[in-house]
Amino acid sequence: MHKRIVISAVVLLTMLVFTVVFTPAHSQEKNGYNAGLLASEAGDYAAAVVAWQPLASQGNAAAQFNLALMYHRGLGVPSDEQKAVQWYQKSATNGYIKAQEFLAAAYREGWFGLEKNSQKAEYWSQQVEK
Repeated sequence: MHKRIVISAVVLLTMLVFTVVFTPAHSQEKNGYNAGLLASEAGDYAAAVVAWQPLASQGNAAAQFNLALMYHRGLGVPSDEQKAVQWYQKSATNGYIKAQEFLAAAYREGWFGLEKNSQKAEYWSQQVEK
């Protein structure tokens, strides 16, 4: 009986630690992402970039895609197709479908300063279908 209580206490404590340790980071990430969306919708693109940059650097694929769009259009940052492509590629590699679609079209059509490349276009098209 005593062993069962100890095991239950350990399981409960483990669940509590996971909740305390991991939830704030996820909530903070979600809040940062949402802050970027709100700033972008309000036309404060520089604030959106500030909100998304740390998330993108940590591998958040949606934030990476949004930064790519900002660099592509010169919103809140100087227009820079090379940086845009780098962020599109990171986002696509992290499984973000919109980024994969953008890269498939970009390689097919030669957009964003990229050379036309049917093999890369096909690769990203296949990633979208997975």
